[in-house]
Amino acid sequence: MTFQPVYYSQQDPKWKQDILGFGDPADTIGYIGCALTSTAMLVSGHGYVETPQTLNQKLKNVNGFVSAGIRWSGVTQIFPQIAVKSNITCLNEDAPLGLIDASIAAGQPVIVMVDSTPAAGLLTHWVVLYAKEGNDYLMLDPWPYQTDVTKKTYLLPRYSQGNPIQRSIMHVIIYECYTASGGTAIPGSSAPTTPPQTPPVPVPVPTSTTTARVKAEATAGLNIRSSIDTSSTSNIIGRVSAGDVLTLIEADGASKIGAVNQWVRVRDGQNNEGFCAAWYLERIPLANPVPTPPPATTPPPATTTPPANPMVVLAKPVVGRAGVKIYEAASSNSKVLLVAKTHAQFAVLEDSKTAQPKIGDNSKWLYVQAATGEKGYVNGSLVQLP
Repeated sequence: MTFQPVYYSQQDPKWKQDILGFGDPADTIGYIGCALTSTAMLVSGHGYVETPQTLNQKLKNVNGFVSAGIRWSGVTQIFPQIAVKSNITCLNEDAPLGLIDASIAAGQPVIVMVDSTPAAGLLTHWVVLYAKEGNDYLMLDPWPYQTDVTKKTYLLPRYSQGNPIQRSIMHVIIYECYTASGGTAIPGSSAPTTPPQTPPVPVPVPTSTTTARVKAEATAGLNIRSSIDTSSTSNIIGRVSAGDVLTLIEADGASKIGAVNQWVRVRDGQNNEGFCAAWYLERIPLANPVPTPPPATTPPPATTTPPANPMVVLAKPVVGRAGVKIYEAASSNSKVLLVAKTHAQFAVLEDSKTAQPKIGDNSKWLYVQAATGEKGYVNGSLVQLP
């Protein structure tokens, strides 16, 4: 079906006092429920009608929160027809406008994170982009309490903070609804239309558009999962070794090869079909034969000594009295070693280049050391840079 914009406000009295996910009593939908409300607007626009209140409960039923932070992949557990296609952090780089435009043009709106205030520091807020007009996007903003869905609200006047559009968007979540027929019903239009779109940013032509090879650095192998949720091993449906060749089974799969924080749908030699981490894949030169896969080896043990100048992260204020849990393994099902309070500092025990993209991502885990000496894993969505 064509995407039909649906407006909800996190400030609606019907649910504004509801506790968000598994957060503290102060963590209400009205206070910090913008991501949940944006997700409710997106799935409802695709025809799977949910209010922030009903979606909050359904996500809790499938363990779809880390404290009060939403697990984006939890939506797929409720609606198998809606899958996370891209989860991209762009705090320190330009937002992928070409990818956003292509998704919107296909009738697949995008959830993005913006800075809600011009004051110093970052106060995160999530909105839904559903159409493009000129150099700006039309959005569904969950914060105001207004009921006129025909009103056009633009991103730049409200949330650019003086920045260009590519620096006004700091995180991008793209869901693919397999039942969508394309196009969006624009407010004020007599019929569903898709407004003119900016052409997608060209992607270099890869040497192979149908296959990719597992990088040699994946010495422990690479998992193929039925979803991109890495908090559990129950969704692992296959495992391939460094050097193995995988078939790409999505139209834009070639553009994701090697991209950090991207997941791509693939098929292995055993006909297992699922998602794997695109940053462990590389293109295959057509002129060269596929090398014999080297044997998988046991990965080196996790670093136990901090780097000379370790990156420091802080527990987010939104964790409230519940604090941030440090786990023995990268899973909320593992043993809790320590519960740290709001603003607690952690030294990151992994390379800053790989650690930084995980900050703010609820599907990633950081290996850290607390001030008291405990070493373990914290969920990326619960920490921030100082």
